[in-house]
Amino acid sequence: MLKTLQLLPGVQSGNEGTSGLYVRGGTPDQNQILLDGAPLYNVSHLFGFVSVFNPDIVQNVRLTKGGFPARYGGHLSSVVEVSTETGNRKAYDVEGSLGLVASRLTVQGPISGDDTSFLLAGRRTYVDMLMRALSEDDLDGGYYFYDVNAKLNHRFSSSDKLAFSLYTGDDEFYNREDDGSSVFELGWGNLTSTLQWTHVFGNQLFGSATLRYSQYQFGVDAESNTQDERYRLRYRSGIRD
Repeated sequence: MLKTLQLLPGVQSGNEGTSGLYVRGGTPDQNQILLDGAPLYNVSHLFGFVSVFNPDIVQNVRLTKGGFPARYGGHLSSVVEVSTETGNRKAYDVEGSLGLVASRLTVQGPISGDDTSFLLAGRRTYVDMLMRALSEDDLDGGYYFYDVNAKLNHRFSSSDKLAFSLYTGDDEFYNREDDGSSVFELGWGNLTSTLQWTHVFGNQLFGSATLRYSQYQFGVDAESNTQDERYRLRYRSGIRD
């Protein structure tokens, strides 16, 4: 999805193979990225090579490169708003794929009639499994990422709709000795949820109320216990909205 935005005027990619956006000379951290209205603070897996957005469930993407409203405050370059699919209200649908880096599966369908629908999508890489198979017997190391999107929509009437969406995703790089003498773990991930009620007052007027939560965490754990040295490092950083 971000690769498509890089084709627009004033938008460029960074290093070859990465998913960062450089809008009118700004840096990737100067972009406000919203998923169903909730902010994301790191929008890439695999150290920047894979986007956190599952292409199977993206419904709409809106890019504002300048002059965006003050309610998006805190960022300088652009606002990228990503909306996910609402789910199939008529029939059940299952879709999946196997890839060299990761596999994904999407399930959607109605619940008790056509007024309620759900969508569930997940991805996971198996790089860690391949690295374990190729590594030495006394070393347990690897990297993996996963993400899960869930969405529930209910239509009370032709004028009132309620939608709840959830996203969670993590990256984990680790290197551990089987005897426990050395451990290194590096991880980061997002958790977002959005509850939105929409009411249509007439042909030319509608209103919506949104309750949203966003959390980003980054952590490092390192430990060594040998005859020559013993130390432990633990670092945690994060932000909540």
